[in-house]
This record gives sequence, C-alpha cells and structure tokens, in this order.
Amino acid sequence: MVIKIHDYEKNGKFSIRKCYQALREPIVQVSWKRLICNNKASPKSLFITWLAVLNRLATKTRLAQWNLVNDTSCVLCNDAEEDTQHLFFSCPYSAAVWVQCLKIIGITRRPVSFLDEISIAASKCRRKSKVSQLYGIMFAEAVYNIWIQRNHQVFQGTHKLPQHTVDLILLNVACRVPDTMKNHLYR
Repeated sequence: MVIKIHDYEKNGKFSIRKCYQALREPIVQVSWKRLICNNKASPKSLFITWLAVLNRLATKTRLAQWNLVNDTSCVLCNDAEEDTQHLFFSCPYSAAVWVQCLKIIGITRRPVSFLDEISIAASKCRRKSKVSQLYGIMFAEAVYNIWIQRNHQVFQGTHKLPQHTVDLILLNVACRVPDTMKNHLYR
C-alpha cells in the first residue's frame, strides 16, 4: 500500500485528523450505547448492565464452559439453564420483578427476551421524555438488583422476594433522579 501525503490534505494543508482516521481501525457503533452512556443509574448498575449486554456475567452456563461448575440450572427458579438470556426476564423471578418495575412507570406488558428488552431500553434512552429516561434507569437498576439477588442465592442460600427487590430498585431510582421526575414513580 502506497501512502500519498496528498491523500491527507484538506484545502491544500495536511490534516492530522484525516491521517489519524486512516490509521486507526473503524469504529463499530453499538445500538445500546445510549443505554449505558446517557443513563443516570448508579455506576455499579451501569457496569453490571454493560457486562450483561455483552454477555460477560459469570452465569452458571459460562462457568460450566470453564469447567468450574457442573449444575447449570438457574438458582432463582431451578427451571432452566442459567444464562444471561434466561436470568434477565425469562426467569419467573426476574420476570415478576420487571413486570412490577414496568407498572411503576405506567407500562403494562409482559417481558420479552433480554435482547429485545435491551433494544427497547436503548431506544427509550435516546428520547428526552421523563418516562423514557426513567425506563433506562429502571432497566439498569433492575438488571443490577436481579444479579445481586442471584448472587445472594448462590453465596448465602437466600434471596429477597420479588416485591422487596422492586422496592430496592425503586429506592435506587428515586435517589438518582431529580424531584421533577419522582412524581412518575408513584402512580
């Protein structure tokens, strides 16, 4: 490949920007960027949500791939294999939590697959409305708190009831939003 200095000129002057863009690898845009970057959820919730979106949480299925566990059944329901897709919103426990969270912000529907929920949350995070912003915060806090309850069950042998988890999520959300948004949390 022959590099010509004229390829990096703009209006007759050398452009460092054009040269830099040619040297680096292309940037891959992800659809869920706004879910993580423009979200007012707690940093720990955003981190766990980011890991979940990337399918990097240490679920039993992933641990089994590394030969660290033999039993891959979900610790919250014992009905299915514990992977990210099941743990977030396919598991009866997490589905009950998410349905109640959605009701709090005025949405009545059943949860869909985790990938679809990510798409919905990401599209809402692009909007400016208070309910859309609350949706993104609620999503991240729900993912985090479900993961925490899963870990409590694994390491302590117990977890909170779905309603108690929803109460924790609601508290976390209420602490992170301005007063003007709090009236959308208490319908």
